[in-house]
Amino acid sequence: AVVSTQSTGDDPENDSKEESHYKEVLSQLFDQNVFERTFLPPLSRPPPPLYYDPDELLWLCPNDNDYTFAMDTNINTELDKTGELRKLFILAQRQVLEPRQYELLKQELCEGGEALQNLSSLSPSALPKLVDKNPSLAVDILLLLAQTQQFGEYLTILLNMELSLHSMEVVNKITANLELPPQFIHLYIRSCITSCTNITDKSTQHRFVRLVCVFLTALIRNQVVNVQDILIEIQAFCIDHSRIREATGLFRLLKSLDVKEI
Repeated sequence: AVVSTQSTGDDPENDSKEESHYKEVLSQLFDQNVFERTFLPPLSRPPPPLYYDPDELLWLCPNDNDYTFAMDTNINTELDKTGELRKLFILAQRQVLEPRQYELLKQELCEGGEALQNLSSLSPSALPKLVDKNPSLAVDILLLLAQTQQFGEYLTILLNMELSLHSMEVVNKITANLELPPQFIHLYIRSCITSCTNITDKSTQHRFVRLVCVFLTALIRNQVVNVQDILIEIQAFCIDHSRIREATGLFRLLKSLDVKEI
């Protein structure tokens, strides 16, 4: 077919539109891709069917939306317990524990105390605060650590502590349950006597002299200390404070022991 592009001459504007239309038709006919777009069949790509296996697990492809979640409530129990013990142990260095809190720590010690031993807070430097606030807990921990290599460090800290009722209470209870080195007991007794001598306030000095005399009497009656190894120091202490009734009673106890040995 031949497409005429000649103008009719009647209407120049109409002739211009027809000429443009003819050019567009010719351009489409001679386009190299016109046959591919027009005569090639469309390529059908149907979606692949979903995989189906009669033995497929139900949870891989659930058919309902009614889901229930199973939570293991014990997954962090051990971590929570260790964290709670750590908080209680730090708290024990700052204030007196409640009976419930003390029983929880004591139960852990009785069960082996592995969680407490692994705490970074359980160090010799923590002992003075622990003795001051919770002496009973300090005794339990020292008894637990008696077989460890660090026990000597704890005794050194205890020996260098400031004289107090709680420190003597701790030493007294430890000596009742353990056989401590005689050198430690002698050094601790000398430290108590020296501390009493260096107290300048008379009322405070008399109070501590009474406490030390009661403490020494308990050690002697329980046969924890060999009196002959430190007899001179104790007798001199009793004579210096002979106006105090507990010192007089301790001196009489020493004399009665001398008579029995003779």
